Amino acid sequence: MLKGRFAAKLYGASPFHASQSQIATMIPRSLYFALILSAAHGIAQAQVIKCKDANGRTTYQSTPCAPEQGAREEKKAAPVQKAASAAVPRKDPVSPEQADLAAVNERMRVRMCEIYRKNVSVLKDSEKMIVPDGKGALQVADAKRRAAEIAQAEQRVAENCK
Repeated sequence: MLKGRFAAKLYGASPFHASQSQIATMIPRSLYFALILSAAHGIAQAQVIKCKDANGRTTYQSTPCAPEQGAREEKKAAPVQKAASAAVPRKDPVSPEQADLAAVNERMRVRMCEIYRKNVSVLKDSEKMIVPDGKGALQVADAKRRAAEIAQAEQRVAENCK
């Protein structure tokens, strides 16, 4: 039987790698760390209030100013990162990839619109509608459920087929 580093190299193991039990304990630690970071991010987004006391000193705090005589309160929002979707659209020329993507999206929208319209016509033309009962079996839907499905399908057409 081989021993030491030679055996580790031969069988693909290494004395420098973590064992399965060590990896199992490392995963929850990383999740805890991510949770702490996300909580810290929420704290960083807190509101900042600028207060001036009776002596004229300026202080910044997260709680409202003390109701002292002569105290003034000026609220400022903490700097917020702008979302990528809220960015101002650029008027630069569109790249060929973006043009292709826009064309594919338009074709897909038209195709989905056709599917939604066909779904509405099938629902209106059919006398019975078969739906799952939640237990793995199928059942015939009552008139109320059928009307709700037709209304939902018509709403999809109204939203997506403009």
